[in-house]
Amino acid sequence: MKSMKVFMSLAVACLLGATAAVSGYSAAAQKKGGAQSQVARGREVYTSSCVRCHGADGAGHTRLAEIVEPPDMTDPAWQRQRSTARMIASVSNGRGQMPAFKKKLSRQDIAAAVAYVRTLKR
Repeated sequence: MKSMKVFMSLAVACLLGATAAVSGYSAAAQKKGGAQSQVARGREVYTSSCVRCHGADGAGHTRLAEIVEPPDMTDPAWQRQRSTARMIASVSNGRGQMPAFKKKLSRQDIAAAVAYVRTLKR
């Protein structure tokens, strides 16, 4: 009887360990996929809300850009000089001639757009 309790305890411990290992792997895979999906969502947001001024490639070569003069977001120096928090604040609250988007886009959409902009670096 005692050996049966020991066996059951070991079996439960093995099952819990295996479940934790699988959960950890799944969470890591989901996190990696989550980053991918955030960038994909950011591309959608960027395309619908930002391309008009910043251009499809982020370099700011559009007809409207001739008037508002947005920065070249593909420039590595420009990207290095701006923290993600600053970029999110700029999109949320506006900066210079850029309007605020906090009433038009969710915080998640703004963060996704910034994540996408980070991929535009040359």
